[in-house]
Amino acid sequence: MVRPEIWGVLNVTPDSFSDGGRFVDPEAALAQGRRLVAEGASVVDVGGESTRPGAEPVTPQVERERVLPVVAALASEGIRVSIDTMHASTAAAAVEVGAVIVNDVSGGLADPAMLETVAGLGSQVVLMHWRGPSSAWDAVSEYGWAPHEVTNELMGRWHAALKAGVQPERLWVDPGLGFAKRPEHNWQLLADLGTLRSIGARVLLGASRKRFLGALLPDDAPLDERDLLTAVVSALAAGHVDALRVHDVRSSARALDVWRSVAAAAATAPAYRASYVASPPVDAASRGDHITLTGLRAFAHHGVFEHERRDGQQFVVDVTARLDLRGAGSDDELASTVHYGVLAEQVVAAVEADPVDLIESVAERVAGVVLRHGAVWQVEVTVHKPQAPITVPFADVGVTIVRGRS
Repeated sequence: MVRPEIWGVLNVTPDSFSDGGRFVDPEAALAQGRRLVAEGASVVDVGGESTRPGAEPVTPQVERERVLPVVAALASEGIRVSIDTMHASTAAAAVEVGAVIVNDVSGGLADPAMLETVAGLGSQVVLMHWRGPSSAWDAVSEYGWAPHEVTNELMGRWHAALKAGVQPERLWVDPGLGFAKRPEHNWQLLADLGTLRSIGARVLLGASRKRFLGALLPDDAPLDERDLLTAVVSALAAGHVDALRVHDVRSSARALDVWRSVAAAAATAPAYRASYVASPPVDAASRGDHITLTGLRAFAHHGVFEHERRDGQQFVVDVTARLDLRGAGSDDELASTVHYGVLAEQVVAAVEADPVDLIESVAERVAGVVLRHGAVWQVEVTVHKPQAPITVPFADVGVTIVRGRS
């Protein structure tokens, strides 16, 4: 499995809840950004306006004065920079001086110009789940099952971004832990992160030092004691997200080392492993539920012969994803199932990725993509190669595999 990126938090504000005032000076901020990268961050997320509950908003002009020197300096050293802002003007200015990601905690809702601005910038963009400023949170913090509501609302922002002209491959989503959510809602989201995969965007998770983690510690515990709990969340969430936004990069990087070692060991398990590892519990009433996609066509350059790699050919893929569809049938919510349009795009993208010799390898790749959707417990994949280099007449060549969660 692919190890998630780590995004290091760099707040250049005087009132951040975790490190307010420490990095207001640009030189101190630059030194901290370098330190975050040295400890394992692949992105430095620079913010100039605190989003903690009760924080006073700042004007875009003040925000730009704080962040632009730091963004420009970090980018000039080849560091990938994300700008944490709700203001379109700040996003545009930061990208102009070197930022490559816009991280908007309002999901494009605070500034009506944000989505169209980002579409024109060509940068990546993170859309976080947001129900308004902290002053309104008490009135909007009601959820049935938070993962479903959050996923549906983020799906709306995803569609809004596409309508504004943002290409889907540039989009990220973030469930917004701690924003208009009580502790139980944050734990629900962590327990069901796979639901966010139904959107089809990459997932960023920001649990670092959040108040719901601090509630597990003594009241007088210093803030940095939450870093150990953050690292535990990083390891538990690693298989479901694409990036983790943290203050203490070192501890989460070590936690991901452990996760990757376990994942690597699992990948080397023998073929007969299924005979002695129990399958996850599946309700008998839903065991036959499935979504089927047949005849998905992709052009790729797989094959053992030089001309196959050079010229490419068409591949046809059939996918049967098995999952419990009773929830979708009763609540009529997309979050309770898998978006088959997104799934089809992901399957085709997987087939058209880097060339391999065997269609068996292509099938394994497709199965992995489908099983990333948290609701899917088993998948059957058939990869057809209608132009296979066979010297006798034939109707079809295909490989079928069945894979499930372990």
